[in-house]
Amino acid sequence: MPVSKTSSGPQLRLVADSDADAFKEAMELAGKFLSRRPRSEQEIRTKLSGAGTGTEVVERTLERLRELSLVDDHEFSRQWIEDRVRRRGLGRRALIGELQGKGISREVAEDVLAETDFDEAAQAVELAEGFARKVGHHPLDQQAARILAMLARRGIEYDAARAAVTAVLPPEGWD
Repeated sequence: MPVSKTSSGPQLRLVADSDADAFKEAMELAGKFLSRRPRSEQEIRTKLSGAGTGTEVVERTLERLRELSLVDDHEFSRQWIEDRVRRRGLGRRALIGELQGKGISREVAEDVLAETDFDEAAQAVELAEGFARKVGHHPLDQQAARILAMLARRGIEYDAARAAVTAVLPPEGWD
């Protein structure tokens, strides 16, 4: 059905229907995306934009998801930290780096880390004990170097890693 240029009512309604449809589609896509695991706002923004959703609809969708408490970068960060520490034994540097990769600001990541009971020193000792068993057949200096390298790959700060190595290996011969 043709719409006349003087008849702005139907044109506005078609645009509104199109926006409503786009918003509905964006909400459905975001819901499916969130059903797999929690996501950061940036991950959802990227997903929706990649699907061809317009900027205004993306922002409206994110606003609605925040209202429904389905998206919360602070809570996402807390859950991410708990999971990654438990499953991978990651340290502070690695956790902050991963969260930044998910679109979380360094400030939010550090705030959440400060709120948790994350103890990097204890984490480092626990990891170092496991690593020490794997490298026990090497000379002490090589054991220490390998354990330090393994802890560094997990994002453990150097001071915590060094203290962990000291805690699990006898100091004579490597320090």
